[in-house]
Amino acid sequence: MRIDVLMFEGVAEVDALATYAVFANAKRRGVGVDPRLVTADGATTVKGCYGTTFSELEPWSPETAGVLAVSGGWIEEEIARGVIPAQLAAAKQTAGPGMILAGIDSGAILLGAAGLIAGRPATTHRPGYDLLRAYAEVIDARVVDDGDLVTCGSGWFAGVDLACWLLERELNATSEVVALEQWIGRDRQGTVWRR
Repeated sequence: MRIDVLMFEGVAEVDALATYAVFANAKRRGVGVDPRLVTADGATTVKGCYGTTFSELEPWSPETAGVLAVSGGWIEEEIARGVIPAQLAAAKQTAGPGMILAGIDSGAILLGAAGLIAGRPATTHRPGYDLLRAYAEVIDARVVDDGDLVTCGSGWFAGVDLACWLLERELNATSEVVALEQWIGRDRQGTVWRR
């Protein structure tokens, strides 16, 4: 399963990289995932919200990605520009219902601005609940699973919990996730909310 982790100017480094690292570690353990750090506009370099430069990024592939993970970051600027929300809407239309949208922290709000989660249950970083309410039914949970929409919030490492949940749910990789938790020295937090 190809997993595209979206990078953009002002992306939150921890959101993107912690999530990516879980999938990359799972791949090293033989789980059938292929994580990529991607951009929607073909840019090969972006700068994160804390000034980290990421290079050698590749274009996303909505046609082949099983998961599109949208990181948080300086999202209010992106919503005002409107470019990334439009790109997300187009990507989901191209991919169809088979692609899972994963909102990492405030990335869920970008999905909302794209019109992709209207009225659906979702979560985000707690300070962003009011922003998310404009687009979704806010659920105060670590991970919210609504089928082809999975969101997480409440802290820098929520993306780790989201990634572990997707590995378990989609690929039945429970033993690999347990080994991964032991490797990184951190157990998952919170309960996965499901309808």
